[in-house]
Amino acid sequence: MTATAARRFGPYEFIAPLGAGGMGEVFRARDTRLGREVAIKVLPVAFSADPERLRRFEQEARAAAGLNHPALMAVYDIGTENGAPYIVSELLEGATLRHCLSEGRMPLRKAIDYGAQMARGLAAAHEKGIVHRDLKPENIFITRDGRAKILDFGLAKLVERDAQSSVSETQTMAREETTPGLVLGTAGYMSPEQVRGQAVDHRSDIFSFGAILYEVLSGERAFKGATAADTMTAILREDPPDLTTTATGSNASASIPAALDQIVRHCLQKEPQQRFQSASDTAFYLESLSTATSGAASALRGRAITSSPIPGMSRRMFFATVGTLALIGAFFLGHRLASLSGAAPLPQYKPITYQQGTINSARFSPDGQTMFCAARFGKKFELYSGRLDSEGLRPLGIDASEVLSVSTAGGIAFLEEERALGGFAMAGTLASVPLGGGSPKRILNDVQSADWSRDGSGLAVARFLPEKHVYRLEYPIGKVLYQTDGYISHLRFSPDGKTLAFLDHPIFGDDQGVVAVISASGGMVKRITSSFSSTQGLAWRPDGGELWFTGAKLASNQRSLYAVMLASPVTRLLQTGPVDMIIDDIASSGQALVNSNDRRIVGMVSTVGHPEEQDLAWFDWTTTFLFSNDGKQLLLSDSGSHGGVNYSTFLRNVDGSPAVRLGDGGGLALSPDGQWAISYLPQAPAQLLLLPTGAGEARQLTHSKLDHGRAGWFPDGKRIVFTDESRTYLLDLNGNETALTPEGIVGVLVTPDGQSVLVKTRAGKYELYPVAGGEPKPLEWLRENDAPIRFSGDGRSLFVVASEKGSSDIILSRVEFADGKRTLLRHVQQPQNAYSGRILGVDVTPDGTGYAYGYAQTRSALYVVSGLR
Repeated sequence: MTATAARRFGPYEFIAPLGAGGMGEVFRARDTRLGREVAIKVLPVAFSADPERLRRFEQEARAAAGLNHPALMAVYDIGTENGAPYIVSELLEGATLRHCLSEGRMPLRKAIDYGAQMARGLAAAHEKGIVHRDLKPENIFITRDGRAKILDFGLAKLVERDAQSSVSETQTMAREETTPGLVLGTAGYMSPEQVRGQAVDHRSDIFSFGAILYEVLSGERAFKGATAADTMTAILREDPPDLTTTATGSNASASIPAALDQIVRHCLQKEPQQRFQSASDTAFYLESLSTATSGAASALRGRAITSSPIPGMSRRMFFATVGTLALIGAFFLGHRLASLSGAAPLPQYKPITYQQGTINSARFSPDGQTMFCAARFGKKFELYSGRLDSEGLRPLGIDASEVLSVSTAGGIAFLEEERALGGFAMAGTLASVPLGGGSPKRILNDVQSADWSRDGSGLAVARFLPEKHVYRLEYPIGKVLYQTDGYISHLRFSPDGKTLAFLDHPIFGDDQGVVAVISASGGMVKRITSSFSSTQGLAWRPDGGELWFTGAKLASNQRSLYAVMLASPVTRLLQTGPVDMIIDDIASSGQALVNSNDRRIVGMVSTVGHPEEQDLAWFDWTTTFLFSNDGKQLLLSDSGSHGGVNYSTFLRNVDGSPAVRLGDGGGLALSPDGQWAISYLPQAPAQLLLLPTGAGEARQLTHSKLDHGRAGWFPDGKRIVFTDESRTYLLDLNGNETALTPEGIVGVLVTPDGQSVLVKTRAGKYELYPVAGGEPKPLEWLRENDAPIRFSGDGRSLFVVASEKGSSDIILSRVEFADGKRTLLRHVQQPQNAYSGRILGVDVTPDGTGYAYGYAQTRSALYVVSGLR
């Protein structure tokens, strides 16, 4: 008798069929003993004669019965009726994930929530030694109350538990070894090792989970082909498109944080050792992202150039920390606990600096006992030296922004007059001075990083080419090994001098990136880590087998110390703590120079109603302070640890009331009526978002290959002007883009009558460029170091800010259109506690009565760390 024909199996009374699949039929039934409805999965009698199918069915029952988790379908009973085996499980009301996906991609928050639930369910199964091996949307069920349930462990592989498993646990689990060459799974969701017929473990499920999550977020399969064979080939050889460019819908890419794309890609690494190593880790990052998107900060990668006319330091990864005392206390406590538990001793931290100030970088000398650093403890950055056998630092009387490399033959290589090109993209003059002292020798302009060759005879450099807006890695100077539209930092020769390692940052100004290596003689660049949302600091272990670097996986994480092997790239965590850290160097003894930072941006605002300056910055790294036309509100942009993966844009009243988050992106401009704000998404290329300041839906305005780093409004509020790196464009609110100027002419300030745009030419001259066409009008009274901020409300003057050469002070002035007459509004001096020496985010109210600016407060501490392994 078949299940279809039967009215009941034992105490279970059939009500209606629910579906059928390769492992049997499913029915709604009633448990007459307990009076509850259940689901019964029945293997047809005709199929039960197949030993392999029957074995797999029984295995599913044993595997599922051993699990107890909200994200896994609960199994109540197992039996056989008239030769037909069956499993009794909870009855789920809802639909499979496949059915849900037929209606299109899910909202971001719901997708992250379901993903985290699935990951936790997988973690519970993996903890029991069970690998699913056939994860796909058909095997995920979404209940009516919003719970995700993993179904069908029919292909589950029971792997051997570790030696600590109890006898009762291991005895109740039948073990199955994967037969090499046997392909089990569903094309499109199989891991590469499944496609190859290799043995699999729990990391295969993580890959399949990543493919499912990709489809949930984008509405498209991660891997697809005309045939199953084509799909499997794609799994082995191809990477799916970026989620931010694949997702479809009116608010698609705007709603997918780059950090979420990173999580999915980490799941989809071809090699198991490059993926998340546990489903619980995957769940943790998804839950962290979910918390960020639901609170004041949305969940992390991005362009760090803001609308500020003065180059700023906008970047999410400068995190507020608990300071030096917390660091020392944390490690003291760690040592105490380690000694009590008999664990191996933790690394020893010896403080080198005690003054309040900023340390940009430090290096050991070849003897491993002397160190040099570029630090600012007073009004300027200088070169300092110190020794391990003595306390404190000694000034050398040389101005230096960064210490890059130290060589017995070449001396100390350092940067002078370093300037911010945008975010962490920097450029300065490369110079050197002998170790024994002497006068500095200038070598090359526009350099970000450099390192001496092993014999000190030459320098490898990473430098900026302003005319092409690219960074180049050169060794020797003049021979190009690598070029990028992003930027290159922390260049280091291997101990044998044959390999150059560096941090490759794909987005100009943003410090997300990977550790990369290239032969010193040239060749292909090899990226040996997955992408980190923040990467700062890089050094070779003395034996050359590993590179140590400091990075953060997500926007909400501070940087920790990692190691990656060169021969077989595997990243491992070396050290983490309560502060943000940067590794500067490693001595031949294995001791490391580590710099910890506590930084935030202070935003000083003065208005008619509150003339005394008050700090109106929000969170830790607010880089934009833009007044509304009535001067009563400020548009703020935060790219720090709380700003989130895609940054955050806020609106705050100048009376100091709490800020209101408008949405993702870095804020660029408020509409004339104050109803809308423009922000940019920090990605490559940057795209523009339209954010309502009141009720309404945010939407992405642009989807082109242009880089939308700066933008402003027309007075009618119906059009927007924006620039990429070399040209000015017009944009309507339907997303239509039209070039306004020729190449090399950029600007986003629109005159109050809407007839012209204030632009700057390649030659550094300012002009009013007519929107309707015609000859531009030169503004001869604007000076080379002027940075226009905004037009006055009456259209008769222009507010400009200028920096004084050799000083961090700035001059805020009103310039009259009629005769170029200047009126000083404010001389902003560098605050005593502004350790970075930069003033950024300057703005003024349309009537000139109020102003705003920001500056970074930075406190650094340098440590020599022993015992890191």
